Amino acid sequence: MGTAPFLTAAGARTVLDAALAEAARIGVPQCVAVVDPGGHLLAFGRSDGARVGSVSIAQTKAISAATRKRPSGEEGGGDPITTIRLALAADRLTGIAGGLPILVDGVVVGGVGVSSGTSDQDLECARAGLAALAAGVDAAVR
Repeated sequence: MGTAPFLTAAGARTVLDAALAEAARIGVPQCVAVVDPGGHLLAFGRSDGARVGSVSIAQTKAISAATRKRPSGEEGGGDPITTIRLALAADRLTGIAGGLPILVDGVVVGGVGVSSGTSDQDLECARAGLAALAAGVDAAVR
């Protein structure tokens, strides 16, 4: 029986670098966090000009996506009251879009969170990170 896949440090950097490259391509400075399935930080980057307050938000989005095993925006459904309740009731969870779980062979191996743009821009950058990982998954996951 094989072992479950896990995201390597190189894999986390692949996600991070691709998300930041997409941010540069669309001209939106971003904060990007990559975490393991338990929400522990593996990689972080901040574009020049990204908002300081977005540092913790990117991490929270990544943690929320990884530990809840679904995109961060699905928790609150966009409802600001639900988003506030989540923030008060549970540490490091959010209903704000921009966090995606990282899946390999149906197993959550981590999460990526992006913050500093609009929700659509954040998701675009997060998806670019996941696409880069998928393209080189053999070298980025063990």
